[in-house]
Amino acid sequence: MVFRTKLQFCLLLILITGNFFLGAQTLKGIITDSLQNPIPFVNVIVKDSNNQSILKFTSSDLKGFYQVSLNRKGVYVIDYNLLSYKSYSISIDVSDEVIIQDVVLLSKITELNEVIVQAERPIIVKKDTIIFKASAFLNGNETVVEDLLKQIPGLTVSPDGTIKVGNQEISKVMIEGDDFFDKGYKLLTKNLNADVVDKVELYQKYSNNKLLKDIEDSNKIALNLILKEDRKIDWIGNLSIMHDITGESRYETRGNLMRFGKKTKHYFLTNLNSIGKNIGAQERYVVNVSDLSGVGTIGDMKESNELIFLDGFNLQLSEKRYNFNNNELTSLNSIFNLTNKIKLKTSALFNWDENQFIQSNIQNFAINDLNFINIESSNLFKKVFRGEGKLDFDIDINNKTSLEVDLVYQNGRKNINTNLNFNELAINEILSQNNERFDTKSILTHKLSKTKVLVASARYIFEEKPQTYSADNFFFQDLFPDSNATAIAQNSSNIMQFAGFETHFLNRDQNNNLFEAKGGYTFREDRLKTQFSTIEEDNSIFKPSEYGNNLLYSTGDFYATTKYKANFKSLSVIVNLDFHQLLNNFNSNNINERNSSFYINPSLSLGYKFNDNNKISLRFQNNLTNTRLINVFENFVLTNYRGFNKGLGNFDQVNASSWSLNYALGKWTNKFFANFSAMYIKNHDFFSTNSIVTQSYSQTNTIVVKDREMFMLNGTTDRYFEFLQSNLKILVNYTKSNFKNSVNNEELREVNSNNYSYGFELRSAFDGLFNYHTGIKWDTFLIETTTRFKNTNSTSFLDVNFNFSDQLNSSLKTEHFYFGNLDTNNSYTFIDFETKYKFKKRDITLTLAGKNLMNNRSFNEVFISDINTSVQSYRILPRFILLGLDFRF
Repeated sequence: MVFRTKLQFCLLLILITGNFFLGAQTLKGIITDSLQNPIPFVNVIVKDSNNQSILKFTSSDLKGFYQVSLNRKGVYVIDYNLLSYKSYSISIDVSDEVIIQDVVLLSKITELNEVIVQAERPIIVKKDTIIFKASAFLNGNETVVEDLLKQIPGLTVSPDGTIKVGNQEISKVMIEGDDFFDKGYKLLTKNLNADVVDKVELYQKYSNNKLLKDIEDSNKIALNLILKEDRKIDWIGNLSIMHDITGESRYETRGNLMRFGKKTKHYFLTNLNSIGKNIGAQERYVVNVSDLSGVGTIGDMKESNELIFLDGFNLQLSEKRYNFNNNELTSLNSIFNLTNKIKLKTSALFNWDENQFIQSNIQNFAINDLNFINIESSNLFKKVFRGEGKLDFDIDINNKTSLEVDLVYQNGRKNINTNLNFNELAINEILSQNNERFDTKSILTHKLSKTKVLVASARYIFEEKPQTYSADNFFFQDLFPDSNATAIAQNSSNIMQFAGFETHFLNRDQNNNLFEAKGGYTFREDRLKTQFSTIEEDNSIFKPSEYGNNLLYSTGDFYATTKYKANFKSLSVIVNLDFHQLLNNFNSNNINERNSSFYINPSLSLGYKFNDNNKISLRFQNNLTNTRLINVFENFVLTNYRGFNKGLGNFDQVNASSWSLNYALGKWTNKFFANFSAMYIKNHDFFSTNSIVTQSYSQTNTIVVKDREMFMLNGTTDRYFEFLQSNLKILVNYTKSNFKNSVNNEELREVNSNNYSYGFELRSAFDGLFNYHTGIKWDTFLIETTTRFKNTNSTSFLDVNFNFSDQLNSSLKTEHFYFGNLDTNNSYTFIDFETKYKFKKRDITLTLAGKNLMNNRSFNEVFISDINTSVQSYRILPRFILLGLDFRF
């Protein structure tokens, strides 16, 4: 409560100070052409009359109206710019509270051989492209590109580095028009220096394939970084070195080396750190589910499964606060323009990491009439290596035909050693896992005409993930009463192969209607071998047959899809039909089963556009999905040192229907933007569990149950207040679900869950000494079954940035966490600071940064489920202060 009062006081102080800086002068007017027709989207730029620095920026609305607040009285230079119109500039002496300045812009005839030099604007809108001048959005405390993107209006960057425009995640980040990192853009944005970027280009309706531009119905968003001219001349780079000055062995070394020529482009980076930073290497090929229906996406999200997962934990805290690491990464990326029509992209990545996770938890179980408490602590050590090589060939056969060939090889290993204490019994568990993956894909595109295109794609994937696990204690006496075991082990081999081909035809007619048809065949085969064994007192090994699996599970899918999008002025209708003929083969121990099934997945979407700032959409979809490997094995597999899982023992299919509604008011580029969505999902049947839960162990069987429902409601609003020069964001989320499961052989019980999340953020855009960003969010969780669990937590923050000069900048960041169900240690405050000084005549920046100034050593968190509540305590990185030097060359 004390922190909340302080937060409210700081917020009030900031708003009062903000108003002191702002003043009450307002400049407004209407912009028209020579025929008195209003002109929308005119860029209005306010400059200082003395040094021509940009002070304010806005644009006219659909009625030609513009309005901008000025901080103080004085003389300003106002520029009015729009493509196809002559630029207009005027000097205005602002002395009154309200200044009305109407403007008439004259049409401009552009000659192809004429070169016009204009002053650069901070934001330029060109059809589906928005260009941001980077220097107009810098506060001075930015280190890497991720920090720069946080300052650009409309873009949000989550703590893990995910970048969104409005509510939609971007698909990639490019440099000078070239994509070095595919979907793993975090590797770039977390390492490239922000001060080398001149402009950020935002592409809406982006197409990965240039021959599909203006034909496919794409809603993808991509970013392109344009470097400063002096950064393109020759080899350039930077080296940043930071080290702890308090005696701790915390450090970060980060380097970039690049050259962007006409024939070749190179970008090499390295990052070594022990300050908890996750630098994004493991997310290199993460695929968003929304991308799966795109052109040439065959085989995406196909990978083998891990049976035992001991990698650590995820908290509300940023990972860099609890990730005791020693990370070393090198990434080498080059693009060679072999000819005018052939481009070769090469990529190599090497990543070594050592991690330590320390936690303890107290679990209170309440299952029908059974109640007990388990106390567990663990100290996990993990060593990981990832190696990857990639070759991409892009071949323009002619101006209508292109070929893309990708080859990827990945190899990795993971070794985990955990020391546990469970109810005062010591356990040591060891997990070794190797990973080898080969992935090749080819896409041939032929543009039949201006509105028609044919795309053929093929893919092959091979992946293997063997695991070896052991634990030196035994908790399954009830399952094996005749055993005198002292330890357990499990070996598993998991091999996945995927092959498929697809042909996709697209035709966009003169009325902008789009017809799509595609057909193909995919084949996936999984070979799984597992064997659980007990090590007896006499060192003999017992391998129970019902705890081993030897199965082959394959699915062949002949499919065809037809999709038609019809546009009727403000109304759009999309009808989609997916046809599937499945051929399943299941061979496990003594079971050999084949199955053939045919089904259709339909979907219908309606969209209505009231105007450019007012849209609504409605969608219905029915999905029948096939059983995955993780649901089919017939015997038990070990999943942790005291738990087993078992599949169905055969294949099955589950069916679900969903309805979704989305309403958007305004655009993310406007001063006001709101988005509301609702979704209802009905699982006509679903995979659930029948679990045996005791104090010593758990044993879970997969079952198929009828009827599960989920309702989700999300709302976000963004409003920029000119008089406060601040943006207010309000968010509300609600999720309600119910499902059924069985515990300890009781009848199916219904589990109801309700989650509420609501909060706000306020971010300033002052021109003065400082800026702030503050917010708070509450989360409430309620689970009801035979018992009732409820918990409410809150998270708040206050970030303040002081820009003393072009050379000196300081920032202070605070986070506060409150957990309602904890009687003690229920409140945590974290404070970080960073100060940077840039030397004028040298490309050198000096940095002093402090983390966790309150020196919190642990962090407690509450988790609730349908059978227990858990209070978990984690060790976090102690206070450390880094002194660093960054120099460019």
